[in-house]
Amino acid sequence: MKRTILIACVGSAAAGSIEFVSSDIASGRRALDNVKAEWSHGVKFLGRAATVSGKYDRSERKDFLKEVSLLGKSGAIDYEMTTNFDDHNGVTLSTKTQDGTTVEAEGNWNGLHAKVTKVSASRATNLRGQDCDLELSHELESSESKVKLSTLLGSGVKAIGRLTSANGASKLSCDFEYDTTLSEGRTLSAKVNPQAGTGEVEYEDSASLDGTLTANFPLGGSPKVTFKRGFNF
Repeated sequence: MKRTILIACVGSAAAGSIEFVSSDIASGRRALDNVKAEWSHGVKFLGRAATVSGKYDRSERKDFLKEVSLLGKSGAIDYEMTTNFDDHNGVTLSTKTQDGTTVEAEGNWNGLHAKVTKVSASRATNLRGQDCDLELSHELESSESKVKLSTLLGSGVKAIGRLTSANGASKLSCDFEYDTTLSEGRTLSAKVNPQAGTGEVEYEDSASLDGTLTANFPLGGSPKVTFKRGFNF
C-alpha cells in the first residue's frame, strides 16, 4: 500500500530535486553515502490553495518517503501538517500580530484528537539602540521555558544568548556564529560555544566542481569532507 501511494505522489509532482551525498572523502572511502529527494505539488485544501511536499532520505527509510507535509494558509493562520507514517503526526499553526510578533503553536494529532506541545513568540526589537531578535518559548510536557536573544555584532559575527528554565533551575548559555562569502560560490562559517568549549568551522565550495564540496572541522574532532550533487526536476 505504501508503494502505491509513493507512485501516485511522484506522478503528480510539479517540482522537485534529487541530491546525492558522498561518504567522508577525508577517510579515504569513495562511496555514495546517501540519496535525498524532495518534491512539491499545489493542491486545493478546504477550498484554498495549499502545497503538498514529500521528502525521501535513503539513510532513514529506503523503500518509502521520510515524511509528507501539507502547508497552507487559512485567513491569518499559516498551518503545516506533517506525518512520517509511523509514530509522528505533527501540526504547526502560526500567525503574525499587528506589531510584527509571530505567535506559533506546535503539537501532534491522531485522528480527531490534537495536543499542543509547544508555544512560542518571536519578533525583531531594539534594546539600548541595538537591533535584536527575541524569542520566547515554552514546552508544555517538560515545563521548560526558553528566552533566546540574538544580535549582529558586525563583520558577519552574530551573538546568541539563551536562558533556559526547567524544574526550578536556570541555565545561561551563549554562542557566537560567523558567516562570510569568500568569493562567488565559496562560503565560510563558524559556530563556537565558549562555555562548553565546542564549535565547528565549515567551508562550502559550489564553484570549483559540478556540485558542492563541504569541509567540516569540529573543534577537538576529526575533519570531514563530503561532496553532494543535486538535480532539479
